[in-house]
Amino acid sequence: MEASAPVERSLKLSLADAFLYSLMVGIGETYLPAFALSVGLGEIFAGVLSSLPMVSGAFLQLLTPKGLQKVGSHKYWVVLSVSMQALAFVPLIYYSVSGHPEFWVLFLILTLYWGAGFAANPSWNYWMAHLVPREMGQKYFSTRTSLTQIGILIGLVIGGVALHNKVTILSFTSVFSGLFLIAFLCRAGSSLFLSRKLFRADWRVDKKNLSGVRDSWRVFWMDPVKRRFFLRLVPFMACVYVSAPFVTPYFLAQLKLDYGAYMVAIAALMLGKIAALAVLNRRPERGGGLGLFILGVVAVSPLPILWSVSTNGLFILGLQFVSGAALASMELGLSLIFFRDLKAEEKVAVLTVYNLLNALSIILGTAIGGVLLGLLGESVRGYLVLFAFGGIARVVFSRPLVRQARRWQNENEKSDAVLYPASGPQAR
Repeated sequence: MEASAPVERSLKLSLADAFLYSLMVGIGETYLPAFALSVGLGEIFAGVLSSLPMVSGAFLQLLTPKGLQKVGSHKYWVVLSVSMQALAFVPLIYYSVSGHPEFWVLFLILTLYWGAGFAANPSWNYWMAHLVPREMGQKYFSTRTSLTQIGILIGLVIGGVALHNKVTILSFTSVFSGLFLIAFLCRAGSSLFLSRKLFRADWRVDKKNLSGVRDSWRVFWMDPVKRRFFLRLVPFMACVYVSAPFVTPYFLAQLKLDYGAYMVAIAALMLGKIAALAVLNRRPERGGGLGLFILGVVAVSPLPILWSVSTNGLFILGLQFVSGAALASMELGLSLIFFRDLKAEEKVAVLTVYNLLNALSIILGTAIGGVLLGLLGESVRGYLVLFAFGGIARVVFSRPLVRQARRWQNENEKSDAVLYPASGPQAR
């Protein structure tokens, strides 16, 4: 089935939006921990600052149902949220030029950044579920994700080269201020592309279904299989964040990588994602999003343990590449779960609650990681013990998550067998 001309145009605009968004991430978001270190915050604070504002941002996005009531359109809410996310770079530009911000100032700025991004996400998923034909789902989102990883890689390289060579633009005296300006312009351009995408009047949700947090929680709680999946995802993601926020301080403060080497290490992660997505895009749709998610979870779980094997540069690049490939499968799988396995009427509610639960897992994992690193000491050995602990915890908590994902997968297969008894789900 071919998409109509307005839908096809909107899907292309969505790809342009994805590319500009990813440039913003690569050139701006990726270097926020490095910026925190550059202004004198310690290694633990830099790690905490890379994840803790996500939590307050997730609480901020609880305003999404009420905001949708006021705005009256998922499209306008997404455009408004993305524009607010772009504006979060303005004070970062100021502080990177004029002085050293306090921890709490950066915390508030990044809370706005993450809160706006989280607020856009449920409505964007709802919008895309109506816009993307179901049979095009895996191919389209795989293409979009691949483009996103390429954009992040390009932004990452631009930022790394600029920082390594102390390149400034216009009259800026700080490299970071130039990077944050480009990030602002990219996200502002992204909001422009979003504003030109199709949104039909009959896609609106009845406002009585968007009454607040309590109703979102009620919708989330209704389906036991989905509820248990997301509730098992929380401790697993907490285990991921025991170690993940502290990789940048480990690279910059312990291994003493310069910005050029740091850029190459992060680029290896992105290349792993790009390579994996290229393979997954050609893979038959067996298992759908849940199958890809399970593959990614199983692959990514033990990887932090391997940091203790060697600090050799080539080994680090190889491990980063493999980590990127595993993360790509997990992230693409989760995207397809949101797109395909959640009903249209439950997307905003379930994703709003999921964002909050995910943020709580982030604060739990980051807090555990920060306390452990403080006890172990900011040394190579301390980081390696932390990474090993995080990897073991991932393996332990991945098991109930994978079991529940398979239950959901089996339930979907039974539903497809009832709906498509003659030829199965491929008939769609």
